[in-house]
Amino acid sequence: MTTLADQFVPKPHFAERHQIEIPAARAVVWEAWQQLDLSDPPLVARFLFGARDVIARLRHGHAHLDVPDTFIPLAEERPVEQVKGVVGTWWTFGATSNRVDIAGRQEFLDFAEPGYGKAIVGMRFEEIGGGRTRVTTETRVVCTDEASRRGMARYWPLIRPFSGLIRIMMLRSLRSRALR
Repeated sequence: MTTLADQFVPKPHFAERHQIEIPAARAVVWEAWQQLDLSDPPLVARFLFGARDVIARLRHGHAHLDVPDTFIPLAEERPVEQVKGVVGTWWTFGATSNRVDIAGRQEFLDFAEPGYGKAIVGMRFEEIGGGRTRVTTETRVVCTDEASRRGMARYWPLIRPFSGLIRIMMLRSLRSRALR
């Protein structure tokens, strides 16, 4: 099955996936997703960004400057799938202010400047029968050159457990909201 995520990062260098089954109709779960407040990150996310900030200050003498404010909406097929994306150099811990603010779908697809990673976070909502919905969140990263891929390969084992924990917590919050 081809997904919207496949349109943006069909062959990721790095990827992780988490899912949950929720005993509610897809439309109900989708609506709960739209209402979920992600502006106040969980404690683990705040800890992660705090740790990145400390590392950046120790390594570069300033706070990290490479983390975008938000992921950009890239595609959506209601109530089936939503994909957001970001471009960055997360493995440098903010060595320089080389953050890239993309405006949307085409800019994300066209971006190919060496030294960067392109990441997407996809949310997929599948009806699985019996009034149940399987929600899958997937993170995919593709790098624009071999040097950035090597940098991300060193960073990925550090970030992946925390990223996964944040996604699991998000899915649990979604289930709670959908069942209210």
